[in-house]
Amino acid sequence: MYSPASVNAGLVRALMESMTVEDKIGQMIMVGFDGRSLTPELEGHLNDVHAGNVIFLGRNYANPEQMWEFTSALQRMASRRPAPVGLFTAIDQEGGVVARLLNGVTVFPGNMALGATGCPDYARRAAKVTAQEMLQLGLNMNLAPVLDVNNNPGNPAIGVRSYGESPEVVAAMGAETIAASQSAGVLATAKHFPGKGDVTVDSHIDLPHVPHSRERLSQVELIPFKAAIAAGVGAIMTAHVTFPAIEPEPLLPATMSQKVLQGLLREELGFRGIIITDDLFMGAISKSYGLAEAAIRSIDAGADIALMCHKPDEQAIAIRAIWEAARSGRIAMERIDSSVRRLLSVKALFGILTPPVLTRTPQGVGSQTNRKLALEIARESVTVVQNRDGIIPFSLGGADAGCARYADCASGRACGADRDDRNEVNVLVISPDIKNLTMVEDTGSHGSPLAKAVRMFVPGASDITVSQSPSDREIEDAVAGAAGRDLVIVGTHNGHLYPAQVALVRRVAQAGSPVVVVGMRNPYDVRDFPEIGTYIAAYSFRECSMQAAAEVIFGFTVPSGQLPVTIPGCK
Repeated sequence: MYSPASVNAGLVRALMESMTVEDKIGQMIMVGFDGRSLTPELEGHLNDVHAGNVIFLGRNYANPEQMWEFTSALQRMASRRPAPVGLFTAIDQEGGVVARLLNGVTVFPGNMALGATGCPDYARRAAKVTAQEMLQLGLNMNLAPVLDVNNNPGNPAIGVRSYGESPEVVAAMGAETIAASQSAGVLATAKHFPGKGDVTVDSHIDLPHVPHSRERLSQVELIPFKAAIAAGVGAIMTAHVTFPAIEPEPLLPATMSQKVLQGLLREELGFRGIIITDDLFMGAISKSYGLAEAAIRSIDAGADIALMCHKPDEQAIAIRAIWEAARSGRIAMERIDSSVRRLLSVKALFGILTPPVLTRTPQGVGSQTNRKLALEIARESVTVVQNRDGIIPFSLGGADAGCARYADCASGRACGADRDDRNEVNVLVISPDIKNLTMVEDTGSHGSPLAKAVRMFVPGASDITVSQSPSDREIEDAVAGAAGRDLVIVGTHNGHLYPAQVALVRRVAQAGSPVVVVGMRNPYDVRDFPEIGTYIAAYSFRECSMQAAAEVIFGFTVPSGQLPVTIPGCK
């Protein structure tokens, strides 16, 4: 996608000549903020630091119209500047567990669900719809797809955000996603380079390490990024992870390593697009470096954009420190000019070198057609990992098995089963209160999404919500509630990382009622309770995934998903 030859170099050169040092460095900054509109205070901050790019998180989003008004106001602000350049308006809309846009848009099941379908065309179609809806909201850069190869079940931050453990599958799915997104007009961002699928520490909290040899990195971690570059990806995000096989300096993360960014990514792999850091407020960085030092070192190493998602007051201090580093020569002006030229060229390619004028309010966002596609993908992804007890499909008596497969279920309407028959079935749903685990998810959930899906088929189903790490009392109450039921459905959410969830599943099974366990996130949970005979991997807690899982339980969908990761003891 990135092709300098197709850019008007004279226009870019003239624009750069009109820029101050502060303007240029502003193009190399992407900032986050609180609020859902362009207040005078926010406008003042963005102009004071000359911010050339912004990132939206869940806290900034209410609905499509609000987002459109927000992005429109920001681009109008940019048009009033002495050096008017359009903003990259970025967001993490990966799908599945990481989606900032929830209300009123189409949310797809996520990467590992796509991997479970085994169909790269689904990745293409999901990316196309996501990009089309983003553009309607004035968003022109998606900080996705995740191209980490998740081959470590203990990885607390990636898991279902990855397409799976096969480098080739991740590469194929990622390439389709990138091509579709950028063809629709949204810049894609492959992350997290050089790959952090095989870590056991969350970089939001501390600094992870990938100790593998260069040979191993070339055979696994780098394969998807090579495919992304071949597919023309416009941006690549760095990982706050150390790679001693590439960068020998102890504790120096890839984000700040010239050997990683210039030597490996630019020179060896030939990447010519934008290098953007992961958020510099993460614990992996903040525990060893201040924000200003991290930004200066990242830019000096070769990053084109330093990402700062939080705390505007600290952003302002850091950005002024970057200005001073440029004036003093700590960061060479050639280094800055190289990045700014690249950034303006990519903005030109995507039609935002001049601040875009958004003339139409969102049209067709979250349409029935788009949500049907999300549900179709979820149905094809849900995986029955084991059904030794033959509990599923669970008969609802008068229900017409198969009707939900063809009904207009994306609307949330219940199936065509006789309501009285379904109310006679005594079903209990137990699931964790889903909270953010890695500071990257926006759950958007009110009540149990699994219970909501089950009630589409059994309106009278009871539910119990427990903590992410349930207490002994919560476990005992759940066990008491499970006794004497026709069916108990237990949702787990990264139970393999929470021993109390495993204890809950085991104790509930001892109550004597038939039990089905649904993995609402990573599918690895099943390995910790091998005595449980019925386990379904849904790969996310989003509405489409939960509905698809409920359809499988009650026999309205024939499951076809295949595990894209290896779980010992499971085929």
